Amino acid sequence: MPQEFFEKLYSNSTPPLYKWFDGSNWVAPKNGHYTDVISPIDNSVVGKIPVCTFEEIDAAIKRAHLSQKEWEKVSLIDRGKILKLAADWMREHEKYLTSLLIREIGKPMDEAKDEILRSADMIDYYASDGLNLRGEQIPSDAFPGYDKTKVSIIERVPHGVILAIAPFNYPVNLSVSKLAPAFMTGNAVIYKPPTNGAISDLHLTQIFKKAGIPDNLLITVTGSGDTIGDYLVTHPGINMITFTGSSQVGKHAAQKAGMIPLLFECGGNNPALVLSDFNPETTAAEIVKGYCSFAGQRCTAIKYVLGLESDLKKIIPKVVEITQEKIKMGDPRSPETKSIGPLISESAAKTVESRILNACKDGAKILLGGKRKGNYIEPTILDNVSEHSEIVRIETFGPIVSFIAVKDVETAIKIINSSTYGLQAAIYTKDEGAGIKIGKRLEVGTVWINSKPQRGPDHFPFLGIKGSGVGVQGIRYSLESMTRLKPTILNQPE
Repeated sequence: MPQEFFEKLYSNSTPPLYKWFDGSNWVAPKNGHYTDVISPIDNSVVGKIPVCTFEEIDAAIKRAHLSQKEWEKVSLIDRGKILKLAADWMREHEKYLTSLLIREIGKPMDEAKDEILRSADMIDYYASDGLNLRGEQIPSDAFPGYDKTKVSIIERVPHGVILAIAPFNYPVNLSVSKLAPAFMTGNAVIYKPPTNGAISDLHLTQIFKKAGIPDNLLITVTGSGDTIGDYLVTHPGINMITFTGSSQVGKHAAQKAGMIPLLFECGGNNPALVLSDFNPETTAAEIVKGYCSFAGQRCTAIKYVLGLESDLKKIIPKVVEITQEKIKMGDPRSPETKSIGPLISESAAKTVESRILNACKDGAKILLGGKRKGNYIEPTILDNVSEHSEIVRIETFGPIVSFIAVKDVETAIKIINSSTYGLQAAIYTKDEGAGIKIGKRLEVGTVWINSKPQRGPDHFPFLGIKGSGVGVQGIRYSLESMTRLKPTILNQPE
């Protein structure tokens, strides 16, 4: 069944040559150019994806605008039915999609399966919550000096054609978080998957097509960001951009895009603050999950932990112990592997390795791990880390946690707020009131009390400030972001 369902995506060659989706058909690139998708597990070629030309992109965007005008007329209930069918198809093909995700990005089996099923649930939720999206009516006499002769009827209308750019670390889930609300609110989408993750996302495209998304409403273009990224974000036919990726790329894209709506989720360099009354067992467990999940390749991962030296001496041994007992590094295709598979590429692993070595030059001590084995980085715990070290200042996509001793909470707050990032932070304390009070002073999008930072539950608001993003995501918030207000003013003299 999976082979028949997805057979038009690729040609039967070794490795397979994948096609891009022009809105109605799976087609080969006119220029004959392809990019290899390399598995981080064994550096084998999973497949080759097309490099779309600018001319192909131009024609696709024109078709998307025409399709969007018709889709806008479709009822919310009928849009929702298509989305729910897409969710059902995802569940039907979960095993096949999970296996693709494992090989393509090296995600351990349990995490890959969870991504597929969570994505299906997310689609369902967007379809249901989208039915409740509505405008409002405002009378003129609610403002001083006006009588009742005017009334503002405010609708929520789609932006038009949205450019959706997804990242490699959650290529299915973070694509669904863009595609589903865009479709539910009446938009068309030009969809740019990451290179690693593109094959999984081409299968996601086929799922939406099979579910009944009209021709040219979803167009999936492939190619590296260096090749087609700037062309897409500066294209005059794009009405909004929703993007997940690094802060560096996000800032570049925002500067290029100009005056159109942006919904950006960028890098996070998330701190954890341990107060003196923390619970050692639960805090250590959350820190381990926070820095190890998907080998630390998450914008919401814990990157460094702040606390008094006496408190860190209590928590660090627990973190080491739990890491040694619970975290298993290995081939992500094995059920025995827990959280630590390979990093996305050898170059990524080398970058993380160099930052560990530089931290040690700055005085840090390796308490656990620290070694690179090909694309794999051992779960690594660093103590005595300088707040000025590169591994603290710059988001590092790897299974690394750095411990920084501070003289007091005020110093910790100052270090956190000096960061160019502002996604999330965690505070560990038995006094939730104290945690909330400190959290109000932290310059981040979200504060977690006694939990690791994370994106979900997906109906909660999710946002970053400073270099960590623009706009608010989450089920209702993404739906709202992918519409604009359009008032119509009636003048009704007595």
